[in-house]
Amino acid sequence: MTRRTVILLAVLLALGALAVWRRGPASTAAVRQQDAQAEAAARKFMALREAEERADREVWSSTLPAVRIEQEVVLGVERAMRERKIDSGVLPDLSARISAPAGGSLRWMQVRLMRVRSHSLTGGIASGFLSDLESEVVLELPGEGNSSRSIWTARFLAEAEWSNGEPPRLQGYRFVEPPTILSGTPVFEPWADLLIPTNGVGLFTDPLLFESTVQGPRLHLAGAGVTAVRVGSGWSWETADMGPPDRVKAIVRADLDGDGTIEMVVANASGIQVRGRDGWRQVWVAPAKLRHPQSITAGDIDGDGDLDLWVTQYRLPFVNGQFPTPYYDANDGFPSYLLRNDGTQWLDITEASGLAPKRHRRTYSASWLDVDGDGDLDLVNVIDFAGLDLHRNDGRGHFTDLTPGLGLTRHAFGMAHVVWDANHDALPDLLMVGMDSPVASQLEALGLGRSEFPGHTVHRGPMTYGNRLFMGSRSLGMELSPLSEVLRRAGWAWGTAVLDWNNDGRDDIHLVNGHETFESRSDFERQFWQHDVYVGGSTPDPATQLYFMQANERRRAARQSYGGWQANRLFTQTATGSFVENAWILGVAVTEDCRNVVAGDFDEDGRMDLALTTYEQWPVTRQRLLIFRNRSVQNGHWIGYRLDTPAPGSHLEVTTREGIRRHWWVNGDGYRSQSDTEAHFGLGKGAEVLKAEWVRLGGARQELPRTLDRWHRISLHP
Repeated sequence: MTRRTVILLAVLLALGALAVWRRGPASTAAVRQQDAQAEAAARKFMALREAEERADREVWSSTLPAVRIEQEVVLGVERAMRERKIDSGVLPDLSARISAPAGGSLRWMQVRLMRVRSHSLTGGIASGFLSDLESEVVLELPGEGNSSRSIWTARFLAEAEWSNGEPPRLQGYRFVEPPTILSGTPVFEPWADLLIPTNGVGLFTDPLLFESTVQGPRLHLAGAGVTAVRVGSGWSWETADMGPPDRVKAIVRADLDGDGTIEMVVANASGIQVRGRDGWRQVWVAPAKLRHPQSITAGDIDGDGDLDLWVTQYRLPFVNGQFPTPYYDANDGFPSYLLRNDGTQWLDITEASGLAPKRHRRTYSASWLDVDGDGDLDLVNVIDFAGLDLHRNDGRGHFTDLTPGLGLTRHAFGMAHVVWDANHDALPDLLMVGMDSPVASQLEALGLGRSEFPGHTVHRGPMTYGNRLFMGSRSLGMELSPLSEVLRRAGWAWGTAVLDWNNDGRDDIHLVNGHETFESRSDFERQFWQHDVYVGGSTPDPATQLYFMQANERRRAARQSYGGWQANRLFTQTATGSFVENAWILGVAVTEDCRNVVAGDFDEDGRMDLALTTYEQWPVTRQRLLIFRNRSVQNGHWIGYRLDTPAPGSHLEVTTREGIRRHWWVNGDGYRSQSDTEAHFGLGKGAEVLKAEWVRLGGARQELPRTLDRWHRISLHP
């Protein structure tokens, strides 16, 4: 019996068992038909495996040096972390080359292989390869004086020489930014570490909602049915009524009819439910079961005074053998819905609005936002397996697609976005959180791709660019900012929050990272980029299902990570307008996989704190809520406003002698995270607020108090 026959029989047995489990009792004819289908699926599976092997031989064979170097890098980093010494790692004498301080214990090391190229050496040494490595080293040093510790952080690009039978040699390096050191207590200190109760709901214990109330801050985890509240100097859980936890999939707080009462709006399988003064009521029944509600954004799109809803859905890839097709512009997910509120009922106007052509995106986040300053709400969608979609509103709830004008810059594995006025030009700007990929960078450098899929190769670089900052434009809607180059490479990012943590008048950006971390730092990415993107389609298929399942089982058997072993990032804005990454120094470089994040002043001291969730699968499976208190030395003044009711579409303006600061009220932006009633402005030293106003959508203004260094709770007059 040949090896191929053995494998085919094993596959037939696997598919047959799967079919029996699914079908239960059936007629003889039906059984014969299902058996025939199982055999056809088995043969297709074998064809997929043969195509994989052929591609490895004919297309990807020149990646073998990169595979070998990756293995050595992974083993070296794991050894260095185990022994807590830099020089136990992959590059000998690294500490001397980068002038690392002596006596430090290695706390973190990350080395990513970005490019490999052949290199002919002289002096009798065999030909080898040069590699470009993106590296980060974090050392913990003995404290000086009364300090408890010191943290030294260095990020550098290195070129290493690899030859058969020879250890790697560091040819050169360049610091991405000067090494930094901090002695004493980190700026952000751990305040709470709460295990999130799953309550039987499984994956989705979020969305995470931050609400600032007169009783104090409240951090709701709607999917878990709990709220974190301050108790004395700490935090604890209390039960929350946000709908049955197993049914809450997406949620937003909104005053739907403008009567000053906040309603809880929940999307679940049946449609939309709203909790108001009279309890829960079903306001819209979906025409078909909502399979994966992901985001809700509320805003008045037609100027009638009532808030309308855009409800998006996600669709997990790989499930039942389907895969986003094409991976760079997929429009094959579960449908999104535009629901117009006419005051008495909710109407599905998706088709009439012009949004139907892209309603099947796999959308992670969405917001109504006046991107062009014309007084009505436009729509931004951030989508996995596509990127950014931008639609302009004509003021009456009909939309025109502006996305083609963005070109290749809009493509990304979009996970979330955040809105603020990054360049102080009165238009909202948007950071789209995406992910980069060392493996994709290697394939780009080698110019490799399967010729029968030219679009896959053209879009691979744009899709893995990483985070992109777009500036608002009256003519184009959005334009890519050059600052994206500084922010782009942050790993597999999920959520983001903007905060001025040191009150210097410049907004900073926090990102939470990490997909699946397991024991090995070896990553599954190569399978995805060399094979998975070429396999499957939008329709479920048992052969591709088995193909994906088998690849995933190989990964799990090897305890291989997938976008794992990453640290969260905090980009602090400098006086020149650029950014410096300093999460380790500031104390928020959480290395567990994370998902949600919100920023807020949880202790009422004018310094913005952070709350985030972890999503850990190793060494134990758990989800936690981590809260960090900002203990920075006050470098500047600040002013804050807390609204009694969310006001989507409007914004605040604070005018100082340096210019105008703005805060837009949006929802649906964070990755399953929301902070909807708090606006904080760091002002720097010697600041004076000359004017403070709430600006309603359409231009009406309401004057606000201007006293510095305090929170103002305000009611927005109708």
